[in-house]
Amino acid sequence: MAASGKARRQRQWLPLLSDLRHGNAAQWLQDGLAGTITAILLVPQALAYALLAGMPPEVGLYASVLPIIVYACLGTSRTLAVGPVAVAAVMVSSALIPFAQGDPQRYLTGALILSCLSGGTLLMMGILRLGWLTNFISHPVLSGFTSGAAIFIIATQLSALSGIPVPREAGFIAIFTELARHADKLNPATLAFGLTSLVLLVLSRDPLKRWLTARGVGSGQAAILSRVAPLIVVAITTMASSITGAHDRYGVDVVGRIPQGLPGVSLAFLQASGWLALLPSAALIALIGYVESISVAKALAFRRGEKVDPDQELVALGATNIAAACAGAMPVAGGFARSMVNFDAGARTQLAAVVTALWVALSAFLFTGLLADLPKSVLAAIIVVAVWQLIDLRALLHTWSYDKGDAMAQGLTIVGVLLLGIEHGLLAGASLSLLLFLYRTSRPHIAVVGRLGDTEHYRNVLRHPVQTWRGLLLVRIDENLYFANAPRVESELHRLIVEHQPLGDVVLIMSGVAYVDTSGLDVLDTLERELAAQGIRLHLAEVKGPVMDRLMHTELIRRIGAHRIHLSAHQAVCAIRGNAEPERSP
Repeated sequence: MAASGKARRQRQWLPLLSDLRHGNAAQWLQDGLAGTITAILLVPQALAYALLAGMPPEVGLYASVLPIIVYACLGTSRTLAVGPVAVAAVMVSSALIPFAQGDPQRYLTGALILSCLSGGTLLMMGILRLGWLTNFISHPVLSGFTSGAAIFIIATQLSALSGIPVPREAGFIAIFTELARHADKLNPATLAFGLTSLVLLVLSRDPLKRWLTARGVGSGQAAILSRVAPLIVVAITTMASSITGAHDRYGVDVVGRIPQGLPGVSLAFLQASGWLALLPSAALIALIGYVESISVAKALAFRRGEKVDPDQELVALGATNIAAACAGAMPVAGGFARSMVNFDAGARTQLAAVVTALWVALSAFLFTGLLADLPKSVLAAIIVVAVWQLIDLRALLHTWSYDKGDAMAQGLTIVGVLLLGIEHGLLAGASLSLLLFLYRTSRPHIAVVGRLGDTEHYRNVLRHPVQTWRGLLLVRIDENLYFANAPRVESELHRLIVEHQPLGDVVLIMSGVAYVDTSGLDVLDTLERELAAQGIRLHLAEVKGPVMDRLMHTELIRRIGAHRIHLSAHQAVCAIRGNAEPERSP
């Protein structure tokens, strides 16, 4: 028993050790291959996303070593690939531009504070098991936020692609205004590198996969080979830039010298100021990063029949981001594209992530000197191609066809992200979504029901030909009873009771009620007293167990009595009317 308990604890807190204990050489070899392939994709992405966040490119490499190893040890997803991601990067930039006020050192320190704060937020949520808080971001709002952020990210890369200077703090509209105002400063060489890279990267996706498949390459191998394209494009364009002297002769903006190696772990950022100012932004970064990560992790785990522990994922991602801060890096999360590459390459455990981290570390020590002539427009092209797939405007049309309210929240999120900024746009969409929820639940569906033929099924009298009884009113409430809808429920019940007089019994069918708060209890209590004063008996039917557990010790239940609480609507009718002949509802 003690041994099994120890094994469970190890699996809970150090899943990787448990997986390695039960693995074999063939599995480890497969993980090594998958980690290598993922590293090939990660290196150029890490450089690009660091620039997107407004930081030196080496910060992306720092975010792809120690944080990845920490998640590999603690995470419950066997294939989630953690590292810099586009949405988190642009949220970091949005938070730090006003915070740093042009001070590069304050900007970098602010990034470390964001990593630590977002990690601490996730860690605390995991310890307190508060993962359910992420459910307050509805799928339409999250979809709208992702699409809006992707459109905004692409807009921010137009400057790097064209060579036209645009201030980093420029908003969505201001970006196009600046591009038009300074169109005469367009750099043809920069544009050539950027557009060429865009074309090559686009062709390396579906067209390359189709071409390889047509020549007998397996679909899985073709998909993996197409993911290697960003590194090949980086190598080719860097050589072309170096040979032509693009920076010196044509003014092409290049990455420049990247410090070799990795920084030591440091806690110096803990003494910096600005923690409270960055806390709201860090909380949003943590929330979005977790939702993005857990969505990918669950989807991949489902494909293999594996399980992901949401609360442990909070702990793992929290520790990972704290490690990122200590390693001098930006916030990290699970990336969709890299995780899919890792999954398709056959990763079975997080050993693949460790291999990825080792390859990135090796690159930081050996290959950074080769990237000095890499045009920034190439990295901009990598960002554009990576985030383009996140834009899903068809989802907005689908939502509109099903639920206009959800579509309004989704559309507001997209527009808000573009016009108000990343954080304010997300908050606007989430706020509207919650308001719509309160509006809908404050107007619950309440139906008078009757019996279908000679069955024990009871349905809405307005929708089905049912049977009813004189002096008996059967009312079904299809919503939880809580403060937001208590006044409306009370008014609607009063109206129905007045319309169906004379009455001897009223049965509230509570099959759709999963929760009754104090305001809801007050409505039921007042209704019972009012009906009793008129000589009408109140009955409850189909009350869910958890609801009855809460009601059991109230004065309401003591007044009603056990004989007026029924398991089903049919049992209530039998107890009240027995064999009395019903009348058919008109």
